[in-house]
Amino acid sequence: MALHYKEFPSEGIVEIRVDGKVDRQEYFNAINQLESFIFDHGTVKLIEIVDDFDGFDPRIVWDGLKFDMKYIPSITHCAIVSDVGWIAPLSKAAGALVSTKLRTFSMADLDAARAWVRAPE
Repeated sequence: MALHYKEFPSEGIVEIRVDGKVDRQEYFNAINQLESFIFDHGTVKLIEIVDDFDGFDPRIVWDGLKFDMKYIPSITHCAIVSDVGWIAPLSKAAGALVSTKLRTFSMADLDAARAWVRAPE
């Protein structure tokens, strides 16, 4: 399993960890859980940790875009944590196009990323 999903309901936070190649079924499992979490909480703060990324099932792309268009406004903060070289620049570019407060962190700064997401406005 390359995708791990964890909720912190009292804080309105979801943590998703990627380590390997994401297949379509585990992607849909995580997205369905996240959608339910958003319905229950209205907004969510997200922590995405990418230990290693070996790609994904290309059939996910269209469904991912549809999900993003519908739910990005519900994600107030997103911390992206990774030492994979291309993740931070791509994330920053995408972050410039959305209203979500987005920051990137190295793996050594995982605790700082979690603290940033948990900090009050």
